[in-house]
Amino acid sequence: MGQLGSLQVLPTLVSALPDAAATLIRYLPMEIVRTQHADCLELAVDGRLDGYWAQHLSSTVGDVMREGAHSVQLNLSRTTYISSAGIGALVDLHKQFGAVGGSFVVTKPSRGVWKILEMVGLAAMLTGAGASTPAPADAPSETVRRQIGTATFEIQDLLVGARLACKLSGRPQLLASAGYAPADCRELDVRENEFSIGLGAFGDSFENSRERFGEFLAVAGAAATQPTDGTNFPDYMLGSGTFVPKLSTLYGLTCQGGFNKLIRFEGSDPIPLSTILSVCRESEGAGAVGLVMLAESAGLVGALLKRAPVSGERVFGFPEIRNWLSFSAERCFSHALALAAGIVAVDPEPALVPFVRPVSRRSPLAGHIHAAAFGYRPLPKGATEMKPAVRSLFEGGGLQGVLHLLADDREFSGAGESEFLRGACWVAPVAEIVVQEEKA
Repeated sequence: MGQLGSLQVLPTLVSALPDAAATLIRYLPMEIVRTQHADCLELAVDGRLDGYWAQHLSSTVGDVMREGAHSVQLNLSRTTYISSAGIGALVDLHKQFGAVGGSFVVTKPSRGVWKILEMVGLAAMLTGAGASTPAPADAPSETVRRQIGTATFEIQDLLVGARLACKLSGRPQLLASAGYAPADCRELDVRENEFSIGLGAFGDSFENSRERFGEFLAVAGAAATQPTDGTNFPDYMLGSGTFVPKLSTLYGLTCQGGFNKLIRFEGSDPIPLSTILSVCRESEGAGAVGLVMLAESAGLVGALLKRAPVSGERVFGFPEIRNWLSFSAERCFSHALALAAGIVAVDPEPALVPFVRPVSRRSPLAGHIHAAAFGYRPLPKGATEMKPAVRSLFEGGGLQGVLHLLADDREFSGAGESEFLRGACWVAPVAEIVVQEEKA
């Protein structure tokens, strides 16, 4: 080995950068930039991750764990090569953090790294994304800012090219006649890589759920329902280990895939839901987008069922509607932390039409959005991972209610639409809509 070759295998520790939040550790020919964020420690690797340098990475990550860091993001956007030894090191680190209840995920893998992780079947585990999610861009993304009135929106790429597939099940039109029967009931597994909304209940059959079918929302392996059994008390379940919560549903839409963008927003005045949804759709330039939102509420407006729609009676006539639906006479759940999910579209395709309603009178958009309201807690600032944030919300308890968000546009007495103070939206275009076949 020549002199240059000898120098390349001598690790050299370089002094800290002027910014106290970031330090640079250089192993020729690999560099690790360490940046402390509010909710995690980011390690950005520049160079090759082969057998030799994988040892140094494991040592570095082990050191930060001993220093007390339990949430680590490994940015591999500038990693030019990864070997089997490097993959083995990543898997070992993922297991170590999981054993102590921490989080270790690979973020922004370069195309070469993503391709190898996908080929060996570890992309989903190490990145937290669906295995079919396309690779991100090779370089870190820039933040695009938009100002709408007093509201500021910051739009950042997550997994460039990520798409959602949306599966539609059941017949929403049967709600008008409360005409659901056992043949309309389907079981839904609440999985971490999907989000779902619709009408359902916790139970293993139509008969065991028939008095409780109401609005539900499921995100990141957690589900919340608003039972219609007269208790007016919401319920929830959180997946853990091999336990997967299940719902019996009458109709629903389920989106699976990765998120293309993270949109953070904040305003000095409350921001209408229609404005947020418009920015989400326009940022993707798609006809339909799916989204999950975590936001501090200035008041929610919507409706929820008071009775399960299984009796075969008219629901939307007057005065019967008073016995079936509860509408927000004014904004509710103010100062709550709201978790919302759903789909929004302009000129929705025919299969989607029965599942969506106008977002508001002043908006060309149609959508279907459910929200679960929790007791107030501050929204984390900076980069936010959706799954840990959602699961932490459910683990903390304090679920107050589940609501189908609808605008009340009555000219004089209407409550208007839901409004928010600040929040984060994870968004992706809906590339495919599949209608689940009816039961035989």
